[in-house]
Amino acid sequence: MTVGDLHLPSHTFQIAKSVMRSFVDFIFPPTCLCCNVLMEDGRRKVCESCWSSIESLEQTHPLYLDTKEKLLATGFVNNLVSCYAFTKEGAFQKIAHALKYNGFESLGRELGGRLGARAREWNILFDAVVPVPLHAAKHRERSYNQSERIAEGISRTVGVDVLRRALVRTRHTQSQTTLTHQQRKENMENAFTVGPKYISQINGKSVLLVDDVITTGATISECARALLVAGAANVIAGSAALAQKDSGL
Repeated sequence: MTVGDLHLPSHTFQIAKSVMRSFVDFIFPPTCLCCNVLMEDGRRKVCESCWSSIESLEQTHPLYLDTKEKLLATGFVNNLVSCYAFTKEGAFQKIAHALKYNGFESLGRELGGRLGARAREWNILFDAVVPVPLHAAKHRERSYNQSERIAEGISRTVGVDVLRRALVRTRHTQSQTTLTHQQRKENMENAFTVGPKYISQINGKSVLLVDDVITTGATISECARALLVAGAANVIAGSAALAQKDSGL
């Protein structure tokens, strides 16, 4: 291991890293990004109280049932798994914002772990995980894809591969926030395709298609269509949260 021109054994480097983290935590005590309470473990970003404050989704929840019905009606998605109900100004919105815009990539893996555990709890099985892609320009701006980080957390929990670049966004699309359901659908038409080298890994497989939040399902449906065209046996929609159309997302 190298620090400047100094070569250190791996274990020495890890000790130095731990000491540095402790020093930084002493100077800048870690706090929950949602409620600012002091955190004992500086590697955690959100306290358990804030996680518990987010409304959990069950398979009988009206928002889950409504979203699933809309997705199944497209003919491109055959199941849905999600963890939370998005609430404006709530803890989940702060978590999602920190993940997408403030560089808190570890939150994506945390959400993915929770989503993977939910899939196991609901006995939802799949062969591979595919994240909804960002357009290349937005990916360069952000340097990472939040849905890919969620997919990584799922992979660690359930032990299936992430096909990181399987889906490609072929054109830049308008922000969905202010669009009607029909406009969102039109905005996403033919916006995705499966990369040629991934077709053999998609063919005949059950795929979990992952996004951070599903609102109308327009993006997920169009991505699912592209996966089915490439030969996927079926597509399961997965998201950390579900949101109502009037939630501002």
